[in-house]
Amino acid sequence: MEVEESELESDGSGEDGWRARGLQSIAFGLLGLKESNSERNELLREQNELLRRIAQSLDRGLKASSEEVEDSTIRE
Repeated sequence: MEVEESELESDGSGEDGWRARGLQSIAFGLLGLKESNSERNELLREQNELLRRIAQSLDRGLKASSEEVEDSTIRE
């Protein structure tokens, strides 16, 4: 039984091997999260730009309509 355990440890499938594979899994998982986070941030930047443009268009529309209202009230 001891020979089998030492063979398992020497081929990297012992406790240290499992630990190393676990750390690799964590590292790859973190890299995946980082990539997902970068993609999410890019989408949020695009969304913010679109919302900014919408707000500017609405502001221009409100200014134009308020000028029309002022013009119509000036007539007496």
